[in-house]
Amino acid sequence: MGNRTTFWLIWGIAVIPMLAAFVMYFGGIGVPEGRTHHGELVKSGTQYSDVGLPQPGEPATWQVVLASRPDCDPCQTFSQGLSNFHTALGRERDRVSVSELDASSLTVDQASIWVIDPLGNVVLRFDPEVNPTLILQDLKKLLKLSKVG
Repeated sequence: MGNRTTFWLIWGIAVIPMLAAFVMYFGGIGVPEGRTHHGELVKSGTQYSDVGLPQPGEPATWQVVLASRPDCDPCQTFSQGLSNFHTALGRERDRVSVSELDASSLTVDQASIWVIDPLGNVVLRFDPEVNPTLILQDLKKLLKLSKVG
């Protein structure tokens, strides 16, 4: 292989990915449209008090709040596994508190599982039917990325 061929191979290895990135960024071609979270993102700026959720305790921790209703079978199932859910967080469990309350005390009167950050921002809402493993995945991702709490 000659010097000229080696030169163009090295040049191509550097330029081709840059061209592909340029086309993806400006053309929107090949950009994944999927999402990486499983819960419903709550509108930015929504505070715990806007929904009627409890204030984060001291020291401030992330909260997972099950807002259940008596007629909600998935809520009862999740409620029975709350301690296991908390244990499944592993070394991050000190950064998270898990609680349950009656959904009728909220301004959003529906059974839900809420994730609240230590600053009181409501971040995610899950339907009680969701697999708890998906909630754990989202919560672990938030804890990994967060420097708060």
